[in-house]
Amino acid sequence: MSRKITVALLVDEFFGGAGTPFGGYGFLARRYICKYIPNADIKIDVLLKRGKSKYFAKRHRVDDVNVYYMPNNWRGIRRFLKRKNYDVYFSIELVNSGADIIQKDPHLSQKRLVLWIQDPRPQYEWDEIHTVKLFPERSYYHQPTYDLVNKLTRRGQVSFISQGHFLNQKAKDLYGLAKYQPIVYMPNPVDIDETFDVDSHKKKNMIIFLGRIESVKRGWLFCEIARAMPEYEFYVLGKTTREKEKNSAVMEKYMQIPNLHFAGHVDGDEKIQYLKDAKILVNTSIHEALPVSFLEALSYGTLLISNRNPDDLTSKFGIWTGDVLGDGFDKVGLYVNAIRELMTNDERRKNLARAAIQYVKDVHNVPKFVRDLRAVIQSNV
Repeated sequence: MSRKITVALLVDEFFGGAGTPFGGYGFLARRYICKYIPNADIKIDVLLKRGKSKYFAKRHRVDDVNVYYMPNNWRGIRRFLKRKNYDVYFSIELVNSGADIIQKDPHLSQKRLVLWIQDPRPQYEWDEIHTVKLFPERSYYHQPTYDLVNKLTRRGQVSFISQGHFLNQKAKDLYGLAKYQPIVYMPNPVDIDETFDVDSHKKKNMIIFLGRIESVKRGWLFCEIARAMPEYEFYVLGKTTREKEKNSAVMEKYMQIPNLHFAGHVDGDEKIQYLKDAKILVNTSIHEALPVSFLEALSYGTLLISNRNPDDLTSKFGIWTGDVLGDGFDKVGLYVNAIRELMTNDERRKNLARAAIQYVKDVHNVPKFVRDLRAVIQSNV
């Protein structure tokens, strides 16, 4: 019997597991990759950033998966990787800590990296993000990481997969890739509730914001929209993680708006109930790739209103306001008008809801994702 393919999954977080934050990459890693991909032929370990131990990796067991904080010493990392001898590296984008890890592998020249393009941010994306002045997000642009990807690509060691067609050119710009670099389409998966019937479920006059409360999300715009539309109920589903004091100070002044509710971080059945009941998900981010929250909302017939239009999903299944740069206070009316347009045209909303659910079922179903990603991993050993 041949041994299992061993995969090192490089991420900074594991959606709350091992004390990590709750973020989109961690959600994909924990709820989809590590949940569905391992089988009799594939084993996955999660490698996080450097921990507190100088020479030894700290292992946590999360959802039947080994999650490691790396040693806080390059010799310790090298010794760990030599002992593990992973067959392939798999990274959601390539965060700086991931680049730090794989460079320590003594057998790196013999290994391949599968890089899942999720949210590549060339400098021009950061220039757009930094039009926010209320308080700007700290840039994590790191040229040495992108140079490493370029070097490994030129050596034929990287296979690129991408969650969205519109991200491919950004990835080529960020990593300095050739014009015709092969990139395989690998849409993010969504667990689909086959029992949900959007025609029989009575949705509420509810509008939701789903995501972390941080600068790039511009949650204050959602609050301003709620204040301008007292006839509807607005729910913020998420909490602050990074720069907590600054974010909390900005949001504090909105806490007394009667029709605005702060639910905090929600998950599982509680989150699903919000997605079922809401008619609209509003996204106000200065920057997004293609958030899993968009796909989750669409899977329950909850339509999108956003200034971001990834792969045209917002304009297909909701209303795209057009680009909104800066702090956005002067553009609140765009969101208000879009919400009124959908909320007052129930027939149009229901037709779009049915089409949205069918799209997610066709493109983002889990069985297709499992089949395709396992094939990619096996082809890179």
